[in-house]
This record gives sequence, structure tokens and C-alpha cells, in this order.
Amino acid sequence: MNVRFIDLKAQYTSLKPQIDAAIQGVLDRTAFILGKELTNFEQAFAAYVGVKHCVRVCSGTDALEMALRACSIGAGDEVITVPNTYIATCEAISHVGKRVLEELSWNHQNKHLLAAHSAALTFTRDPRMDHQIGANS
Repeated sequence: MNVRFIDLKAQYTSLKPQIDAAIQGVLDRTAFILGKELTNFEQAFAAYVGVKHCVRVCSGTDALEMALRACSIGAGDEVITVPNTYIATCEAISHVGKRVLEELSWNHQNKHLLAAHSAALTFTRDPRMDHQIGANS
């Protein structure tokens, strides 16, 4: 028996007129970068999550870096992460300043908080606990 995880064809079919019109509008205006669709999305998403602004970024790495900078993480601070995180986590950490990365122990894919606590130094600002498939721990 083949059970589909998600049926993208059915989802597309149910929204085909709206999706096709939106794509055609972008093609007609040759507005492939930025444009009113992006501005509309940012405004709608900000309203959906209940904030004043939504800021577009190029990548997940940029989003992580922006989050670290928003928390005033900088040179001299320490960010603790896990050894099997995606490379974007380490890139974002290195972009905002000097970092020391600690490897934490694992127990059924959950971090031992005691290991994080013992690894944390007095200047540790952000114990970045991220899950291997993207869920925050």
C-alpha cells in the first residue's frame, strides 16, 4: 500500500486558478525579485503572527544571523550548539563574532541540559538548542 505523505497535486489543483494567475502576473510584469507580491506577503505574514514588521532574508543562514544580532550576540560572547546541527547554524554564529562551540552529549536525540550548563561559561549568551530536523528543543 502506498500512502502519500502529502498530495501536492491535489493541493495545487484546488488552488490552480489563483496560483496560475499569480505566477502569470509576475511573468507579465517581469518582477522576479522583490515586487508587490513580496511586500503583500510580508504585510500579511506580519499581521498573521501579530507583529508590526516582517523582514525578508535571502536564506536560513541570514535569518539565524539576524536573530543572533537582534539578541545583541557579538564578538566575545559564546554560543553553544550541538555537533550535528546544519552548517548554517555554525555559519551564522561565526558571522556575528568569535565563538566557542561545545559538543553536548545526547540521550535519545535530546540534549542533556546538565552538559549544556556545565559547558556554559560566564560569558555564554545563547545556548542555541536546535533539533536535527528543525524543531526547537
